[in-house]
Amino acid sequence: MDLGIAGKVAFVSGGSMGMGRTTAELFAREGCRVVVAALPEHKESIDETVGAIQASGGEAVGVAADLTKEDDVDRAVATAEQAFGSRPDIAVANVGGPGQGDFLTVTNDDFANAVHDMTMSMVYLARAVIPHMREQRWGRIVALNSGAAKEPPPELPHILANTSRASVIPLNKSLSNEFGRDGITVNTIATGYIATARMEGYYEKLAKTRGVSAESLVEQLVSSVPLRRLGSPEEMAGVIVFLCSQLGGYVTGQFIAVDGGFHRSAW
Repeated sequence: MDLGIAGKVAFVSGGSMGMGRTTAELFAREGCRVVVAALPEHKESIDETVGAIQASGGEAVGVAADLTKEDDVDRAVATAEQAFGSRPDIAVANVGGPGQGDFLTVTNDDFANAVHDMTMSMVYLARAVIPHMREQRWGRIVALNSGAAKEPPPELPHILANTSRASVIPLNKSLSNEFGRDGITVNTIATGYIATARMEGYYEKLAKTRGVSAESLVEQLVSSVPLRRLGSPEEMAGVIVFLCSQLGGYVTGQFIAVDGGFHRSAW
């Protein structure tokens, strides 16, 4: 199936490992020229992803950047123009969330930093890519988020993530309202339990705090998921790329759960 995005420039943050790498590679298979962005400490993984795309006949360039910093965002986005002669037509925002903690164990600074990092990383990226998208009257922005932003699970100590991620949802809805007339769609994906290396590390850490094995913890977590399993990076990447395609062009301003049915509300 032709998704109509061959030749587009796709910027994928968090694109060096797991779900981000799978997404970057799927964009490349659809004929996009891909900018793979990730934190500087993941430079080796960035190079591996770029190398894998190039080895498969795709076009890709990597950039090490912290997207919670405005200068880094501007530099990362400018990499697309330097490499491909165009700023991104597609932007996928995937910034790691804040650490664990209950209300009485986190500080006021923890809250302030979490809200800044989650919200402003999206603001910086949107400011960097929207002018080009408006000029060509076509663009796609997708932000990776969490279902906990709408429905915080009481069994997980994620008050920082629950609070800070929630702010991005109305931000993206507002962007979709403001720039829809320019042919730009903006959507937010609520991820569930996905089988990535990063999440496996999280499961192991959480299991230790509960005094159980990682395997038994995962079994417990997925027992409340109607599909009774973890999601795959490929399933997540497929939704992202569809939303960024021509076929997904009438979907905007949405908070879309890709979580095996874990979200309990009917709407």
